[in-house]
Amino acid sequence: MAQVNNIKDLYENEDLSLREISRQTGHSFKTVQKYAYQLDWSEDNLPDTEPTSYPVLGDFIPVIDEWLEADHKIPRKQRHTVWRIFCRLRDEHGFGGSYSSVKKYVRKKRFVMNSKNSGYLPLEHTLGSGQVDFGKHLYYDGAGQEQDGYALTISFPNSNKGYTQTFPSQNQECLLTGMKRIFEHIGGVPPVLRFDNMSTAVVQVLKGTDRILTDGFTRFMMHYRFRAEFCNPASGNEKGNVENKVGYSRRNAFVPVPTITSFDDFNESLWDWCEKDAQRPHYKKKLLIEELWKEDEASLLRLPEYPFSVFRYASLTVNKNGFVTIETNKYGLSPMLSGETVQAKIFFDHVEFFHDHHPVGHYRRSYKANDEVFDWTQYVSVLCKKPGAIEHTRFFRQMPQQWQAFLEQTSGRERKNALQLLSEIVSDGNATLCNDALELAGENGRTDADSLRQCYYMIAKKEYRPDPLKLLGSPALHYNPNLSAYDGLMGGDANV
Repeated sequence: MAQVNNIKDLYENEDLSLREISRQTGHSFKTVQKYAYQLDWSEDNLPDTEPTSYPVLGDFIPVIDEWLEADHKIPRKQRHTVWRIFCRLRDEHGFGGSYSSVKKYVRKKRFVMNSKNSGYLPLEHTLGSGQVDFGKHLYYDGAGQEQDGYALTISFPNSNKGYTQTFPSQNQECLLTGMKRIFEHIGGVPPVLRFDNMSTAVVQVLKGTDRILTDGFTRFMMHYRFRAEFCNPASGNEKGNVENKVGYSRRNAFVPVPTITSFDDFNESLWDWCEKDAQRPHYKKKLLIEELWKEDEASLLRLPEYPFSVFRYASLTVNKNGFVTIETNKYGLSPMLSGETVQAKIFFDHVEFFHDHHPVGHYRRSYKANDEVFDWTQYVSVLCKKPGAIEHTRFFRQMPQQWQAFLEQTSGRERKNALQLLSEIVSDGNATLCNDALELAGENGRTDADSLRQCYYMIAKKEYRPDPLKLLGSPALHYNPNLSAYDGLMGGDANV
């Protein structure tokens, strides 16, 4: 991924041709072309470019500059070529000069722009650039228990505006999901973002500014086309703006301690707080933060054409009890998958399991330690073979309470028939109708499995009533058949 990122950087930011990149990196032209074009992942000694040096261009130089600066916000495949710039100047602005004069200026202007981009100082606050960090805070869950939350903040030093989203962890899925949400909310991507050496992004800190990055972070960075810069170890002052913003948001957006039952809902409410906070004056520039933000906003890169799905894959082996382990937590799948390998798509808030490309489970993601997450519906088919063990299983109390009481009153063949019906209801995807079938049978004074099955069919299976037959013509109202032939057969007067 580091090599792929280098190819993308040389193409997007250094404006090198595909063949030059191939020559420098040693990769084939096709390989370079593949990754350079891929969209769906995540001045003292400089040449003189003053208008006086290009008398033929004159007042057209600001127009060219505007187009070239805007090009840095979009993928290279849709940027202006020199020929396109010449044609637009000629057709839209009445330019009467030559193509060569335009080409000469554009080459030098691009050189100046690239030279500026290659030398950011650690504390330089360029327009649109941001800083990223997590901050720990306290919250109450739905049961009123204290939990630790982690607020991801992206701040913009030029305007001092910040955006915050909170999550139950600081893992890579939470980091990338938070960044993606903020990018989509502000409608663009900061061209440069500064991070500390968080393990979710950095595998190894090398000499100087070199870093080995995680594959997931690298894909995300290439997809959204921002440039990542990392602080020196133990140098939080190099991103002091976001450090201050993290503390400010914790003292304001999370006081009093909030109750969070849904991170998605709570994060939606944080947008309003962020926007209202921008209505105060900048601590130094004395202008409203929102007014200064317009400068940052104008320098953002465009959002990519394709959305980035934030998750990671893991291949897991199902144990004899039907569980797989992610981190320290166990997730229950069907015991029939014992010994099989399943694939897990791990999102920040849920996990999807697949076996042989078919879904076999979907759970909320647990952030507890040594937790067990399972679904009673996964085990009903197995219980049909061992009906006597039902009260001793860990998932019995997960079943609907009415079915718990009903099964406790049954035994032998009657219990097995009831479990077979319950397995059929679950297999049909109608687990929510379990109680309805039991209630309807009780209203009619019946509790046997056959009556329960009929009640379930009445609720779940739509009654088929065919439409009346449509006749093409009008039926005859009176019909008088000639029965003389039959009279002859019966010994009457007719001759057959």
